[in-house]
Amino acid sequence: MLFRSLALIAALAISSVAADNDDGIVTMKLNKIPEEDFMMDLLSYHVPPTIMSANSLPSVATERKLVRGAKMQNHGEESVLLKNRMNAQYMGEIKIGTPPQSFQVVFDTGSADLWVPHEKCHSFSPMNCAAKNVFKPSSSTTNKDIPLGSKSQFSIHYGSGPVQGVFTIDQVTLGQDDVVSDQTFGLVQHTSGLGILYQKAKFDGILGLAFPALTQNPGTPTVVENLLSENVIKKHVISFYVGKDKDGEVAIGGMNEKLMKKETLNCIDIMEPARYWLTPMSAQVEFGGKVVSSGNNAGIIDSGTSLIYGPKAVVMKMALQLGGIFIPQANLFEISCDKEVPDLQFTFGDVPYVVPGKDLIMKDLTGTRCFLAVSMMMFGEAEEEENMVDVETLDEELEFGAAEDFETLLGVSKLPIPAGTTAWLVGDRFMMQQYNVFDVEKKQMCFAELKEGM
Repeated sequence: MLFRSLALIAALAISSVAADNDDGIVTMKLNKIPEEDFMMDLLSYHVPPTIMSANSLPSVATERKLVRGAKMQNHGEESVLLKNRMNAQYMGEIKIGTPPQSFQVVFDTGSADLWVPHEKCHSFSPMNCAAKNVFKPSSSTTNKDIPLGSKSQFSIHYGSGPVQGVFTIDQVTLGQDDVVSDQTFGLVQHTSGLGILYQKAKFDGILGLAFPALTQNPGTPTVVENLLSENVIKKHVISFYVGKDKDGEVAIGGMNEKLMKKETLNCIDIMEPARYWLTPMSAQVEFGGKVVSSGNNAGIIDSGTSLIYGPKAVVMKMALQLGGIFIPQANLFEISCDKEVPDLQFTFGDVPYVVPGKDLIMKDLTGTRCFLAVSMMMFGEAEEEENMVDVETLDEELEFGAAEDFETLLGVSKLPIPAGTTAWLVGDRFMMQQYNVFDVEKKQMCFAELKEGM
């Protein structure tokens, strides 16, 4: 699920350059935006993600998400170099059609579809789509209509409303020259459901890399499935190196062993149903060396989310420990900039993974106000939702990689969590601490230590 937050995405500006290194890895660089800009958008509106207990959901909501992706000529894997966007957001460039039309997309492990704006989006949704790069089917010599009898209408319903358009077929280029031919993807004509945050955001669309079961067009191969069938990549594995104040990288098809210590690779079977990266923890959650969440904890690892979300009661205790003051419109706790924030520790596969306290602090554009980068996640029980009635929360489903920060426009993303499990949503603030491997084929989430200097 892509929980990053449209608002968060709105805080990024991109300038990407593709290059091939000696190992045949295609890379794309993204430019970092000042954290102050990110905080400005974050404070403008922030909605928490919502988790539903498995036995309280009659059906699983499959709508939503965003994306990420890439390949390696000789090793069957493709990499996209991601530049840190104020330690909050990561996007890259893809090209569609002939001649190629360029788009900035969010790479997300929580969704499986690719969509970009249609040229009609400028006229149908002028408020938030006017400045976007749009695809012009008539300008591409390789564009094809959807076959008769195939699904032709594209639609995803976010918490704030629907995003609608049509399906089309064309070639998609990752990096400089890795082409997926005859790719079916969505052309969005109506983006009003994304609200003003889409207008602010620097991304045009989303490229999903997750489980094919999450696609809005069942039976039609996703971008990753076509990369596999065309032998561009060999394995359905997506790996992330989320750089701290430096370039990061997403590799599609395998792992970049130059970035990680392979001997430390720790793989954990994710919880069923294998739709989201819900990974069981093997120990209690600790904050400053003290247990803050006991019992059966699990973490939803999401490359589309920037912050860390935890159970309401637990996060409130953590914030109060720091003298935090809740800011409803941002769904964040303001803390003193002089406060020393303890480390936060999660344990997966009996290995502890620590998020240093310094990475749990965010400052606003003035540099005088500080906020805790751990926010409250809502849970689907009726009493929990009623308790949050006075807190303005727009939800986090759209989050274009979004739930995580200000999901200011989407509605609520409801994920099924097994009864008796306490879920945390952990995004880039956690992922930047180690190398992260999403193994779709084995249904495993893996972590490895970064090499020195990374």
